[in-house]
Amino acid sequence: MPGFPYFSSRQDVIPGSVFEKFQAKMASHGQNLMKLHIGDTYLPTRYPLPIASSLLEEHPDYNRYCNTFGLGSLREVLVDKLLCDNSLQVSRDQILLTAGATNALSISMMTLLNDGDEVLVLSPAWPFFFGMVKVAGGRVVDVPFYMKLYEEPGLDIADYLGEFITDKSVALYLNTPNNPSGKVLSHGQIEQVAEVTRKHDLWVISDEAYDGLTFDDRPHISIASLPDMFERTISIFTFSKSLMFAGLRLGYLTAAETVVKCLNKMMVHQIYSPSTLAQHMMVQPVATRAEWLPAVRQHYQQLRDVMAQRLRLDAPLPEAGYFFFFPVAEHLHGRDYWEVVEACLDEGVAVAPGDSFGASYGTYIRLCFTGEPRERLEKGIDRFNMVLFGRHK
Repeated sequence: MPGFPYFSSRQDVIPGSVFEKFQAKMASHGQNLMKLHIGDTYLPTRYPLPIASSLLEEHPDYNRYCNTFGLGSLREVLVDKLLCDNSLQVSRDQILLTAGATNALSISMMTLLNDGDEVLVLSPAWPFFFGMVKVAGGRVVDVPFYMKLYEEPGLDIADYLGEFITDKSVALYLNTPNNPSGKVLSHGQIEQVAEVTRKHDLWVISDEAYDGLTFDDRPHISIASLPDMFERTISIFTFSKSLMFAGLRLGYLTAAETVVKCLNKMMVHQIYSPSTLAQHMMVQPVATRAEWLPAVRQHYQQLRDVMAQRLRLDAPLPEAGYFFFFPVAEHLHGRDYWEVVEACLDEGVAVAPGDSFGASYGTYIRLCFTGEPRERLEKGIDRFNMVLFGRHK
């Protein structure tokens, strides 16, 4: 059982990139280095691309392999972003670009877990993370958490989480802002989570995919910014949510340099590196986020309010993100839960069933309020209401 500050045993048997140990010497030659070491091509593409020619001309390496840790230019703007937005003072060597947050979460589990190690997964949680723990040989300890905080804001978190710790506990998965509940932990709540991980020598996997999308001027706090937490935390971000580009499949993480190197070693054996072109495309959006992100956040908040006003049931008001998450057990009216999910599809509205997000949420439903324009969103909510309550009399 590794636990903080140790890594999984598979780290000992997997070598790093064959060229990693030569990186410093190679870089010292600059443009004078003759790159005969890697299977790449110097030729630009010989066919038209549906991409602005100015971007391709500015970055003639767009079709070539990049440093497996990520483009230097993108890591530099992320250094500034992490300091300004997340109060994390990091260097570019403490940042790793990944193929989306999915890749970052997967390599984190492969890097930290041995067979039988336990991960406390605060739920409801993103469904694929449960599988990532299992693929790495770990065991999920499902901890009902975020909906409990809506019901009990004063919950003694340290005492509550302590009930789930065993001698096999290695890591804790934290997702704030949370998908699917929209819950955002306060500074005091985050500190209580941190207290547990310090006390029990746990790693923290901090999934911050919805970073930048908190509502009502609510602050987002990165747990790694708290005292003595950066060294034990892998903070994971994505370009899919606030930057609205899920199709790029690009994300990044920040952690202590020794951790980043271990994660990179795992990643090169899976994908080698994320897209060079995708990374070039994100430098300017990250640098200019203050100019456009507030309007996006405000628009999402308006859509949240539309759904809140139009839904014909009580549901916790999301504090961030994309989703409403609520139970429908009281509105089944003798029907089976899955009959209601199927009925929604019959009416032309797709919903996400709750059991994917944790064992305690078998009668919950998740609705996304950012995936359709307002007119279609309103129609979708009306169809959902009709399935649960029938037509207005």
